[in-house]
Amino acid sequence: MASPLKAKSNLKAVEKMNFRDRSSLFDSAGARIPLFPAEVRGFWRKRRNLVQIILVLVFLLVPWIKIDGTPLLLIDVRQGQLFLFGLHFWRHDIPLVFFLGSFLILSLALMTAIAGRVWCGWACPQTVFIDGLFRRIERWTEGNHLQRREWGRAPWSYQKAIRKFSKWSLFLFASLVISHSLIAYFVGVDALHSMMLQNPNEHWTTFSFMALITAAVTFNFVWFREQFCMIMCPYGRFQSVLMDRDSVTVQYDSARGEPRKEKGKSATQSQGSCVDCRRCVAVCPTGIDIRDGIQLECISCTACIDACDEIMVKTKQPTGLIRYMSSSVEGPQLFRPRTLLYAVLLLMTLLGLGYNLLSRQS
Repeated sequence: MASPLKAKSNLKAVEKMNFRDRSSLFDSAGARIPLFPAEVRGFWRKRRNLVQIILVLVFLLVPWIKIDGTPLLLIDVRQGQLFLFGLHFWRHDIPLVFFLGSFLILSLALMTAIAGRVWCGWACPQTVFIDGLFRRIERWTEGNHLQRREWGRAPWSYQKAIRKFSKWSLFLFASLVISHSLIAYFVGVDALHSMMLQNPNEHWTTFSFMALITAAVTFNFVWFREQFCMIMCPYGRFQSVLMDRDSVTVQYDSARGEPRKEKGKSATQSQGSCVDCRRCVAVCPTGIDIRDGIQLECISCTACIDACDEIMVKTKQPTGLIRYMSSSVEGPQLFRPRTLLYAVLLLMTLLGLGYNLLSRQS
């Protein structure tokens, strides 16, 4: 009869081999695995911080910017009009939405064919607000990832209650700011300011939408988080159709990293660069092991790149074991049938949009 320790080891080996049979977000019983991504510093983390700050500021400030007295961007559903970069559109201009929607979809397709899920890791609101705002609130109130894990397991106490109250108060405040800013895109900042000073009963429809958006934002950014990317977001499902072997994505260089160093054994000449520290797994916001290859859950956030580079520096090895790379042996080719097709369709869409903008009548 096998020992319990050996049986447990065999079970882990089987689960490791069958990692593609289920999502990294859930265990074998289907229960959610709570994630506490470790903090990471490095080349890409600094640039993502800058991008996130810029995107959040753009989201908050655009409703306040006006051109010749008209908002930079206002989607006035009640009056059936749209203000966009100084242009004024009415209901009869709705066919232009086809060109605008096609432009956005084709841009995303071209971006994915060239650089994989760079949108998800760098500019998606889901990533920007969770990683750039809500997880920062958690670090401010509960500490690093190890401390947050301990606070989650610890029994209730006065100190834990204070920390949880502070965290959720900041969560709610951030959700309210996001929901009010979003509504400003549809009613304008002047009208929104006036509504905020009046009784909610006088604008119960707008107030109800604000409450629903606040609840949805809080639920999504505080609890649902990475599950949205895996379960609800359609982009992750069809990314494999848009990508090919020449697409540059975040990948693990298995040729250089394998075989990994086994714990308790001395290094050999045939050993790869990977020391199996699992630092790349600890920092991953979706809990995957990038060394298993390209996976649906990977959002190309580059956290594993910075984490691995940090270990490579400590072990006095060249950085780049995990990096942006393609699966092609010859290296990535920018001009190929897929990207050329997307580029031509994108150009046709832009020409169609420009022609309709120039020829439209009031």
